[in-house]
Amino acid sequence: MWHRFTPKYSPKSILADSAYCLMPRTPFVILIEDQTELGRVVKDVLWGEGYEVSLVPDPSEALAILRKRTVDLLVSDLPSTGEADNVLAPLIEEFPDLGVIVVRDPADEPAPFFGPWRVSGSCLILRRPFRLADLLAASRELIA
Repeated sequence: MWHRFTPKYSPKSILADSAYCLMPRTPFVILIEDQTELGRVVKDVLWGEGYEVSLVPDPSEALAILRKRTVDLLVSDLPSTGEADNVLAPLIEEFPDLGVIVVRDPADEPAPFFGPWRVSGSCLILRRPFRLADLLAASRELIA
């Protein structure tokens, strides 16, 4: 009696799996922005550069994502209030190797917890108004 042998993988699927394994992972960015339209513009620009982007309105949603998957960069355009700074600081303390870009108004003083990030090179502050090219350059610098 003959049994038909069906291989688990065809040669094409083996090659496809091998190629997939060699492909670099798409960098993942979390964008914290409470203004939907502005968030969509920045998300589209980052997506156009090849990043996978998740747009969230507040740090608590960003934290939930950070706990579930690998994140390469966090971009935050939070209001310039002490309350927002206090919400962002614990998030960064839990993920100290995370690259962070914070967008601030020119008149704002940086929050105290920004200091060590700038020294370690994992945080950049962009002052409004900023060029999208500057955002992209900062993103590439922190993800590289």
